[in-house]
Amino acid sequence: MAVLRQGSPCLPHEPHGQSVRPIPSQGLKDDGLRAVGHALNSAVSAQIWLARLIVNFRILSVEHDRQGLSEVQRVSQHADRLSSCLTAIPGVDGVITLSTCNRVEFLLDAESVSESHLRLRLARELAPTAHWNVYENDEALDHLFRVASGLNSMVVGEREIAGQLRRALKLAAAEGRASGNLTQVASAALHTARRVGSETRLQESGRSVVSVGLDMTGISDWPSQRVLLVGTGSFAGAVVAALQQRGVSEILVHSVSGRAHDFAAARGLGAVDDLCDGIARSTMVIACRGMGSPIIHPEHLAGTPVSVVLDLALSPDVDPGVARLEGVTLLDLAAIQGAISPAWAADTAHAEQLVRLAVAETAARLASRAADPAVASLRESVLAIVDEEVARLPQGRALTVEDCAQALRRLATRFLHTPSARARDAAMAGRIDDYLAAVEELYGIDMSLDRTHQGESRCPMTGLSFADLHHPHAETR
Repeated sequence: MAVLRQGSPCLPHEPHGQSVRPIPSQGLKDDGLRAVGHALNSAVSAQIWLARLIVNFRILSVEHDRQGLSEVQRVSQHADRLSSCLTAIPGVDGVITLSTCNRVEFLLDAESVSESHLRLRLARELAPTAHWNVYENDEALDHLFRVASGLNSMVVGEREIAGQLRRALKLAAAEGRASGNLTQVASAALHTARRVGSETRLQESGRSVVSVGLDMTGISDWPSQRVLLVGTGSFAGAVVAALQQRGVSEILVHSVSGRAHDFAAARGLGAVDDLCDGIARSTMVIACRGMGSPIIHPEHLAGTPVSVVLDLALSPDVDPGVARLEGVTLLDLAAIQGAISPAWAADTAHAEQLVRLAVAETAARLASRAADPAVASLRESVLAIVDEEVARLPQGRALTVEDCAQALRRLATRFLHTPSARARDAAMAGRIDDYLAAVEELYGIDMSLDRTHQGESRCPMTGLSFADLHHPHAETR
């Protein structure tokens, strides 16, 4: 049993800004009730009242917009080994590995493991060590939901990342690495991503970046253009589709990663291994490689037919010096996004709102599980008392109505002994309002009593009147 008391930390659902505290179990006359008291006091620990998640949900990540794509690529080559390393750490209950071309993230359920220890173990596996971004609890939830919804992607609103998270969750579950908490969090993030996809048009923003960029070139005679596409990254597919829609038939693909031939073959395009050769055969260059450093410099373009260069990479693929070449126009991603951002402002705001609401709901759902140990202990102790009463029933003959009634009365008496005693204690201490509020909170009983008839009103839980509560020897009726 517990009573309400002023001055202790309280939860949002607690009445009158007060909080429930455990009651010492000393002095309980009944062994069964003493067990209940011990169970409650051991289960209702301090962490129940902490205004945070009970799971220590962490994300360690390397991201395209902070560490750069080259660092993402380096870390991704060791993602499996790093994941195994984290899984082997005592206290880590679950690991989900999200590894894409734009980020490497480890989602961890590790309540008792410090951040410094995680960093140290990863540093032993990867040299030079990565500069990990670390998100915890609510911040980690917000980050994951934004990532899953495409709000943190190079192409805002893209849906591919949600599919990658879904596959990462499925793989972790198959390998026994997905704890219940991680599964719940990742599933909630995927649900939010679906809502963002269905309630906004952000998934179309990638195509808009390409379309607006092509419009900004000022080119009108598209069928006569010969285009070199450098890179096979996030925008490459959208670039090809937009060019073909405008009537461009001569498209070459170049990629230092070696993926150009497969990419081109799948789309009926040509591939070129030598960058300079590709530039010499083109009138327009579109770069979407984004590997962290420029690959196209002024000397590559001087004396070539190229008049327009479109750089769609987050980390520039084109040396800014190209803009100073006579007869060459350079458009970068920042200029294009600046032109289209207002068109997506409403969709972005709605997506942000969906993410905030989903994060709050998921955090509340996880926090509510803090009471699980108390509920489980209480249920176990109560059922033990029931078993004791069942064992006291007459054996060897059919039970009568009176047998059952007597057993139920004994059970009710045992359950109500401590609440009745605590009611008297509260009344003598001048805390009867606290007691009634606690009973109402715990049992859902309306305890609003008419104080003008205190002598006549009786508590529906204990059967006591206010007059009884002022007599220390009053017995439960």
